[in-house]
Amino acid sequence: MRILLVEPDYRRGSQSFRQKVANGRGRKRDDETLWYPPIGLMKISTFHKGRGDHVQFVIGTDASVIPKADLFSDVELWDRVYITTLFTFGWNKIIETIEFYKQAVGGSVSKIFVGGIMASLMPEEIFTATNIYPIVGTLDSPQKIRLEGNENIDELPLDYELLPTEVYAINDTYYGYATRGCENKCSWCGVPKIEGDLVDYIDIKPSIYYLRRTYGDKSRLKLMDNNVLASPNLRKIVNDLLELGYGRGETTDSPSPKAKVVDFNQGLDATHFTEECLEIISKINIKPMRIAFDRLSEENDYKNAIRLARKYGFNDFSNYMLYNWKDTPRDLYRRLEINFELNEEYTGAGGIYSYPMRFAPIADIDGTGANKNRDFFVDPKKDCDDYFENAQWNRRFVRNVEIIKGAANGAISPTTTLARRAIGYDFKQFLANLYMPEELLRNRNKYEATIRDGEPKRTLGDGTIEKFYEFIYRLLETQDEKFLYFHDAVSQNSVKGIKAAIENCKYKEVENWLKWYLKK
Repeated sequence: MRILLVEPDYRRGSQSFRQKVANGRGRKRDDETLWYPPIGLMKISTFHKGRGDHVQFVIGTDASVIPKADLFSDVELWDRVYITTLFTFGWNKIIETIEFYKQAVGGSVSKIFVGGIMASLMPEEIFTATNIYPIVGTLDSPQKIRLEGNENIDELPLDYELLPTEVYAINDTYYGYATRGCENKCSWCGVPKIEGDLVDYIDIKPSIYYLRRTYGDKSRLKLMDNNVLASPNLRKIVNDLLELGYGRGETTDSPSPKAKVVDFNQGLDATHFTEECLEIISKINIKPMRIAFDRLSEENDYKNAIRLARKYGFNDFSNYMLYNWKDTPRDLYRRLEINFELNEEYTGAGGIYSYPMRFAPIADIDGTGANKNRDFFVDPKKDCDDYFENAQWNRRFVRNVEIIKGAANGAISPTTTLARRAIGYDFKQFLANLYMPEELLRNRNKYEATIRDGEPKRTLGDGTIEKFYEFIYRLLETQDEKFLYFHDAVSQNSVKGIKAAIENCKYKEVENWLKWYLKK
């Protein structure tokens, strides 16, 4: 059979990036900066190549693989097209891609198979839009794609020859699962729909041994398990990793040996950290260790997890923090501050990178269907009794957290001076940063005239940021009509709203600052 595998072109800036690659100006082959590969398609490729089928991979809507309506076209119809899906906010691009490839199979929708995250979360909506009912959950049997066989496709080795190595992070990284699912079933999480019930052990050894024989030794093993510490077979999983050569001190079998590391990429659950657990996992080289800190109520569990990990020799952390769910800006600031304190407690021994992650619900707020843009915002509270003490998340605040992360290369530094400059030296300044115009926040060096002890030397800015701080602090002190006008204008993060506010503004000072929100 002729098999076409498709990843929709839903990555921001992907077309320009791939053009740079084609022109020889792409990023170097660093798996920590390249794209995550479509793992499901790589397994399907292995499955079909094992049957002797011809397999081709494309990104986006590629007209070169579509048969032409003339007698001289050398492009044939495809027997099957598999389209992967990622997050639901890629809805429009994914539906466009599915519709485009109907012509690749002569309009026969039975020959198009759609799977992946969005497919599992929104099957009914995809069927309504395309007349194709997607594969829901993991592809654990050929019967799910109307073929004979008893292979668990989800556990097959990945086809590393399928993808361009200059685009995808497959140069020095294996990917796999030692478990599937999660016992927690958090209300905001899509894992139960995507992966189903908890599978507490998967033997990854045959897959990794095959990959090593076929593609050579790779230093990094990314395990995509959602809650591996909850598995009663944790010791067995670790023994598998030790057998595969991912213990501490192990290196690749290559002319230039590299340290082998395991990355539990989806994070580890702090509530499962015990002496016994750490004794088990301390045998493998986990780097970085990722520990979720999604709720301030889990502060004691989180601190215990960090301190136990330190005790057993783990020093590099990259920790997730869910925000804009059932928290407030003050809650997030306190969690970030706890990381600062823990970093200062272990000065000189690695550090904790903090990764705030925006809550992006899979269902609409009213529960009637899937959330296609993954937005979630509580309407601004007109009757809030104190906009400082009880600050609530709004579109502007969430946007500015993402800008702060971007300016800090996606994470908040473990170096306290750099971290506090990024988010604010106290909650008052953090809140001011959340209100700040994007132009100022993105270009701090240009506009900030203050350099504190421990910060890198730089040319002093023009002081506009200090003037903004003085302005917003004064408004937060009064919280009068002037403040409310400014808050309502900026909180929706809308250019249209800002323009309307400027047009109707009776406060000259507020009007002048609102104009900063239109600068790019």
